[in-house]
This record gives sequence, structure tokens and C-alpha cells, in this order.
Amino acid sequence: MNKRFALCVVVAGLLLLATGCSSQIVRVPIDPYVSPDLPQRSINRVAVLPVVVPDYLIGSGGETISVEITNQFIARMATQRLYNLVAGDRVSEALAHEYGNPRDWLVKGTIAGALKIGRQLQTDAVIYGHVKRYVQTNLAQSEVEIEFQLVDVNTMETVWSVRELMIGKGGSATLNEPVTSPPTRQLASRAVDGVAERVGQIYQEGGPIEVSTVSTRQIWGYSLLSAGAVSTVAAGYYFTMSYNAYRHYQDADSAADLSRYKDDTEQYDQMWMIFGGAGAALLGTGTYLLLTDPARQYAEGEADEANRIAVIPMVTPNSYLLGASWRF
Repeated sequence: MNKRFALCVVVAGLLLLATGCSSQIVRVPIDPYVSPDLPQRSINRVAVLPVVVPDYLIGSGGETISVEITNQFIARMATQRLYNLVAGDRVSEALAHEYGNPRDWLVKGTIAGALKIGRQLQTDAVIYGHVKRYVQTNLAQSEVEIEFQLVDVNTMETVWSVRELMIGKGGSATLNEPVTSPPTRQLASRAVDGVAERVGQIYQEGGPIEVSTVSTRQIWGYSLLSAGAVSTVAAGYYFTMSYNAYRHYQDADSAADLSRYKDDTEQYDQMWMIFGGAGAALLGTGTYLLLTDPARQYAEGEADEANRIAVIPMVTPNSYLLGASWRF
């Protein structure tokens, strides 16, 4: 095989890999809030309220988005069997009684309103969910952020609060296809699954959990860097072998030796060029994935604030507060 052709094949393959890897859903690591006394709380009967959506989604599919997210979340919670969930028609009746038109809840819904509905339904707690972000920022990136909170109806305290931020990075399977990011509906579905997963982990652990800060993109990045380092070492080995063969070729004193050392030099040249090109492409791709990882960038941007203070959503009988706990 021609060495230049082989090198082009390797580099092209890595470029395709890099392009494909860039098309993905990035789950930004966010630690959920969990009340320290979770194991002592007796919460059985729970009402899941329709997910509240931002104003900019009203009139552009906001109701459909709320219904899809709410139904998917209820299905996931029903599968986990953590609570005795109130039937959806009962929740709709309570919303109609309180708001006249249940659709008004989608924009007017608050934690205070959720607690009123919970009292009407005589539940132990309510789950209030809202979409914080639902945007297609450009062709190459889309973002969805959803938060669900379980609020104790009796104490009016937040038992847990789980927030998921999904970022869709644009990419394509081949170089000649348009670069587009995953649709927001797909991000929303992954976000709901993420919330349900976190809630299950919270009850499995019986309290607060720590979220891994290593994203899929970082795993790929570090894996490619490792492979690139190995390939670069192999290139150095074959370069040394080629250099030694060339020296023997210069010192050869017979036609047979000249032919043998010439063949060895050409073979080693091909190997170090292929491994060297592959190593450079792997190292470059791995570095690119790490430097452009939204999860890492988000974590770095929030690191200083998160290490010093944790903001906790709380509801008290007279007001709404943000509890703060200092970390050292």
C-alpha cells in the first residue's frame, strides 16, 4: 500500500470520527438538592403537576411540550414505585377548580399554587416541574433545562430538587452533510430520564448523592489522547528503526544487503508516517473534544461559586426563601 494513501485513509477516518463524536447530547453535571432528613419523612401520596413552561413557548407548542414531558416523567416515576401517584384526571379537576382553565397553570403555575392543589387532593407532597430553558440557539447547538421539585405539603419544605441541563452539539455522520444539533424534543426526553434516574439514586442512597463530573465527551477525549500517545510512541520506534536501516544501507558492501536495507528503510518509513499521522490526528481530536466540552466549560464557570456556597430552594409558611450552606 502506498504510504501517502494509507496516511490519508487514517487521517480521513479520524476526521470522520471527530465529526461524528461532535454530534451528541451532553449531560451537564449538576448536583441535586436533597433534604438531610429524607429518610425520616413519611411521604406516600404524591400529585405530579403539569410542567410549567416559559412564556416564549406559549403559542408555539408549549402545551404539547408540557404534556409530553409530564407524561414521560409520570411514567418513569410509576415504574420506580416510589410514591402512590394521584390520577391525572383528579389533578386536572383540581387545576380547573383553582384556575378555571387548566391551561392557565402552564404559565401561572408556582410552588405556592402547587401546594394549594396538594391540599385539595389531600396529598403528602406535590412534584412541581418547570422548563427553565428550551431553545435552539443555532444550527450547531440546542439546549434544554428542566427542574423537578418534591415539596412536602405539611411542612412546605423542599424534599429534593433535581435539575437537568442537556446540550445538543451539532455534527454529522459524514463531512458533506449539514451540521445540525439534536432536536429539543430529544433533549427534553433525555432530561426527563435523567431526572428520574437521579431521583431513583437519591432513594437508593437514602440521601444526597454526588454527580460525576466526567462527561461522555471527556471519556472520548481522554481515550483518544491515550491512543494518540501510544501511536506517537510507535511512530518514534519505527522512525528509529528506519534511521538505523538507512545507516546500514549506507554502509552495505553487497547488492543483497543494499536491497534488504532499502526494503527495510521503506517499510519502516511507511510505518512511522502512518503511526505519526494517526497519533497527531488522535491527539488533536482528543484535545478538541476536551477543550470544546460544554460540561467541562459549565463546571469551570460554576466551580468557584459552587465550592463556596450551595443555594437550596425552600418554602416556608410565610415566604419563599433560598437557603444557603457554606462549603469549605
